[in-house]
Amino acid sequence: MTINFPKPSSSIYKFSPEQFIKLTNQLPNIKISLPTVDKVIEAIKQNKANEVTELEWIYCIHAKQEWDNQSPDSSQETSESIWRVAINNEWLRHQLLWRLGLYHSGNQNELAESLAISFNVLANSSSVNQLLPVKIMQAVVKNNSGLNLAKIACEENLTPKELFNQIQNNLPVWIPQFNEFIEYISPYFCTITSPNQQQVNWLLRCFKEISLELQVKAVNYLLVNISKEVASNHPQLVEWLRENYRNGDKWNRLSDKAKEKLREWIGAVNYGDFQHLVDLILNRIQFEKWEENQLRRRRDFWADYSNRFEQLRILLPQSSLNAIRHQLRGNIEVLEDDGSDTTEVCIFDFGEWLVAEFFRGKGSETRLFDNNHRNQKVLFGESKLSVKRIRCLGGDRHDHKYLWQVKCREWLKRNKIEPNPGSLPDGNPTPDQFRQRESKLGQWNNEIERLEQEAKDYCKKKGFELP
Repeated sequence: MTINFPKPSSSIYKFSPEQFIKLTNQLPNIKISLPTVDKVIEAIKQNKANEVTELEWIYCIHAKQEWDNQSPDSSQETSESIWRVAINNEWLRHQLLWRLGLYHSGNQNELAESLAISFNVLANSSSVNQLLPVKIMQAVVKNNSGLNLAKIACEENLTPKELFNQIQNNLPVWIPQFNEFIEYISPYFCTITSPNQQQVNWLLRCFKEISLELQVKAVNYLLVNISKEVASNHPQLVEWLRENYRNGDKWNRLSDKAKEKLREWIGAVNYGDFQHLVDLILNRIQFEKWEENQLRRRRDFWADYSNRFEQLRILLPQSSLNAIRHQLRGNIEVLEDDGSDTTEVCIFDFGEWLVAEFFRGKGSETRLFDNNHRNQKVLFGESKLSVKRIRCLGGDRHDHKYLWQVKCREWLKRNKIEPNPGSLPDGNPTPDQFRQRESKLGQWNNEIERLEQEAKDYCKKKGFELP
């Protein structure tokens, strides 16, 4: 393909170099006024800062360090006056804050030292010091910038990614302080004496978006440095940790101290639900005095084993559920009616053992089961569970008769279920008291054997597999 370009006009050859020189000499003598720092400073002094162009501001910021070197006595005063203008000049404020961020990341040629030092003029201004970019730069210029940035993120209810998205057009988000503050999320949270629900939700949202390596580090710090009382007040936090860190690879990446704390947290929340249930039953359901005392003793007894509560299942008869329904918390299920005496049942997962606690009725025992697949499937997996279904699983059982706390503690210890560290023993009964106990156990043993036979007959009829 051939393209025929037009020939240039021959008229351009009619002008000689001498003619071009003559033409330029005839042009008007125009003087270009270059920006200077002095000009900007003078405009500020005359309250004419609004007449300073953006180009002049850029030049002023760029040349301020050199100007300061020549006028050291005026360097600080003039820089403060520039920041005062920035209070009401959004464009100038943006330019200064951006360069201040670069300055504090090691690029100190981006801003005059006097401008960096006098940032407090802007930071102390009530009209702008609550703006997010200003608050963030206040954190960056201080010691412990990571902790201060985490505090701002929490107060603004922003995860690291959300914070970056909000400020990426206002500040250089690639500076080291913004990357480092992610590591201070847990340390800051641990400084909050009584975190509220929003703060807990913020923490979990942060955990979900950071890398696994940072998350494991943050969770380790959290578990070791926050109190069990805080955890007890926020079961949602404990549940997330249980689901994500109680088993598997993440569990193995926790320190021994963190593992111990996580067990305590899970136990504290589960025991708290158990305690809450007992208190509700005592307040809302009419009992004989001796029955009330019995329930209180059980509540207090299991408090000494709260660290062992890895899971809790609460089963209530319909009558109890109706009485306390609106005050319940956690996952409560209906206990199937199989003709047994009315009772509430709590099932505890103690790791190697499962414990079923019958609150009242004939028998009113504690049962101990191996935590094997079958028992776990029945006690925590079956949607419909009844008193007889639990009893026909067998297991070992213990009474709640006279001096039961002392003997039950010994019984649990024989099965390597130890109380919490620091728990006090239940006294030293005399031989005569033990003889009184033995005399009262005969009737209970006969009763519990009858109930166990009833349970076996029931399970055979229903087609349940017997141990």
